[in-house]
Amino acid sequence: MFLTSAPRRALYAATAALLAVAGAGCGHGDGNETQRYADRVRVAGFTLVKTAYANGEGRSYLGPAGSGAPTVTAPGLTLTSGGPDLSYLFYDYLASGEGTDSDTGACQVMVYEIRDRTKAVDYLGGDLDESQQQAVREGTSRIVQIDVLCDAQADK
Repeated sequence: MFLTSAPRRALYAATAALLAVAGAGCGHGDGNETQRYADRVRVAGFTLVKTAYANGEGRSYLGPAGSGAPTVTAPGLTLTSGGPDLSYLFYDYLASGEGTDSDTGACQVMVYEIRDRTKAVDYLGGDLDESQQQAVREGTSRIVQIDVLCDAQADK
C-alpha cells in the first residue's frame, strides 16, 4: 500500500515528467569546453541528426546534396578549404580551422563528408528516418560531419 497509494503514484508520475522535460532538448550546455563549443556550431541549411563524444565532439548534419563545405559558423571560427591529405580513408575533408570563445578557449574544427553514401547511412543507423536514408542513398541529400576538439580536452 505504501508504494501504490494514489498520492505517491501522482508524485512519482510528476517527478518522472519533470525529469523527462528537463532532459529533453538539452544539448551539452553544461558539458566540457569541446561540447559547449560544438553546441554553438551552425551549418546553414543542415539539420543536426547525431552527436557523439569520443576524443572530441562529433556532430552529423543532414542537408542538401552539394560539393565542398557548407557554410559553417561558430564563435571566432575561421575555416580554410580542405584538410589533411588522407585520401586512403573513406571520407573527404572539406574544411578545417580554429575557433575561439571566451567560455571554451581555442578549438580545432574539422568538416568532412563520408564518400560512400551507403556507409554514411549505415553509420547513422536509426538516427535517420526511412525517407532521409533514401535521400542520402540517392544523392539528393548528404551527411556532413563536424569534429570539434578544444585545447582544454586535447591536453588530457
